[in-house]
Amino acid sequence: DTFKRIVSRNKASLAEKKEINNANNYREQYVTDQVLRQVLLGENLLEVVYPDISIDTDNEFCPRCNFYLSDDDVVAGWSAGNSQEYKTECPNCLTKFVPHFCVQSTLPSFVGSRGPSSALFCERLSPWVLKKELRSVISGGIEDLLSPEWRERESKNAVLWWNLILSFMRYRFPFTFLLQGSFSSSLIAPTPDDEENLDSMI
Repeated sequence: DTFKRIVSRNKASLAEKKEINNANNYREQYVTDQVLRQVLLGENLLEVVYPDISIDTDNEFCPRCNFYLSDDDVVAGWSAGNSQEYKTECPNCLTKFVPHFCVQSTLPSFVGSRGPSSALFCERLSPWVLKKELRSVISGGIEDLLSPEWRERESKNAVLWWNLILSFMRYRFPFTFLLQGSFSSSLIAPTPDDEENLDSMI
């Protein structure tokens, strides 16, 4: 599926087996047909906005023991509910360190960590840290978060936005609204099946 394609591009051969297992775990998460349609719409639109998009989450090694951490290992090492903890914990030696992921696209205007057209290296934020960081962004409204200009203005904004995209993708939440700023027409609208279901409930 689209999610597997996006997160499996440019994987290191060492992580290939674990990456496949992780992709299968993502697919096994149950969502309703209506939610799945919106999730797939968002993933397809993401590829429209960012051609050849690649989100590499499975290239993490412990800086102390060099143990390979899959994306699931990184998530399992977070301190649940702690919005002050930016680090994950290595399951092998218990060393805490800040995890990262990498985003790449062939979009000419894509700005990475080393300037235009380079890869963007992002600190991986737990849901609790991400929630804290986003509060200041949306305190005056959500418009900045939806604006492509906002996330291209500085790397911190881009890191927050891509963390949000990655979290929504991992947990299979629809994120089409996060791409609205890149389209002139409204992306949020009921599908025909959704409208039929609403009619049957009235």
